[in-house]
Amino acid sequence: MVGIFATVNTLSLPRLSQKQRKEVRELQRATVREERRQFVVEGPHACADLAASGLHPDTVVIRDDASPSSWELARTFMDAGAYVYASGAKDVDLMTDASSPQDIFAIVDFLDERPVGDRTILLDGVSDPGNVGTIIRTAAWFGFTDIVLGRGCADIYNPKVVRSTAGALFRCNVLRHTDLASLLAGTLTGRTVFATSARGGAEPEVLHGNERFALIIGSEAHGISADVTRHVTRTITIPGGHGTESLNAAVAASILLYEASRP
Repeated sequence: MVGIFATVNTLSLPRLSQKQRKEVRELQRATVREERRQFVVEGPHACADLAASGLHPDTVVIRDDASPSSWELARTFMDAGAYVYASGAKDVDLMTDASSPQDIFAIVDFLDERPVGDRTILLDGVSDPGNVGTIIRTAAWFGFTDIVLGRGCADIYNPKVVRSTAGALFRCNVLRHTDLASLLAGTLTGRTVFATSARGGAEPEVLHGNERFALIIGSEAHGISADVTRHVTRTITIPGGHGTESLNAAVAASILLYEASRP
């Protein structure tokens, strides 16, 4: 590790120009991300997951005082053909969104979207970035690889979503900006469609052993939209409450994904 650190850290890496730093900062805005079809992956853990996934970033920026493991990552990305730049701590902080300092980040092209498989999770109006990221992370943990985001959902390339996925974003097939009602009426026709309900639904155990289904998670504030509800074939209610209004969307999704993973 020390030898790798010494080799990489002594390289004469180029510095980002003022124009390049501005272009990176602009990727914090959704409109710019859509225009360029790129997003930022911040921090050593997320960048390590990116490297492990086999995806190759376009550009990598490493802080001058980065840790040995981050310099090792920089070498990995450099060997894969990425443009690697060094930068001071102040400029790195200005270019990234995280509240805690990051010593490496990568610029990555938007991920490919594929047709969904047999076990598909649909998010309807889940607007909180932390919830969306946590649901993607939980889905990957329980072996669900297909997540579809409908109208009103947080952008998966929002830095807060990317961080919340803890690298799972690179292992999942995530579809954005999808008309869920059309998907349910088309590609997902013929499979059982489960949805959460505050009361009157089946116990979560009804998910056990299902091999081909769709599971809809709605927003905490508005639930599942009317045009999507028309396609639901079975509702599920998570027991509990005790005076609380509802479960957090990510918590509810975690409970149901655990149940759905059981034989």
